[in-house]
Amino acid sequence: ILSRSRTKFSKGVVHSFDGDAHLAKRLIDLGLFIGLNGCSLKTPQNLEVVSQIPLDRILIETDAPWCQVRSTHAGYKHIKTKFPEVKKEKWSDDKCVKGKADPCHIVQ
Repeated sequence: ILSRSRTKFSKGVVHSFDGDAHLAKRLIDLGLFIGLNGCSLKTPQNLEVVSQIPLDRILIETDAPWCQVRSTHAGYKHIKTKFPEVKKEKWSDDKCVKGKADPCHIVQ
């Protein structure tokens, strides 16, 4: 669909990408950016694909707050900064909501 419609858009982002390297290359060749979030970093295969995407084609997503990098995800071992978290019912301005990925988490 994207290839057939290429003349109808000048730029775009593939949201929450978790495809393979071949698909990433095809999308980049169409001039698109690859949006990454925690859902993009779940498996060792995901990490391998992400490592092959040119940095100038990656956008770090902050608009998908419920797609954090979870402790069960392969990408978790690369997270260096941890933030204190509480359940949303106990939120305070010095804590993050558990399970929510906010822009403040992008510091590495």
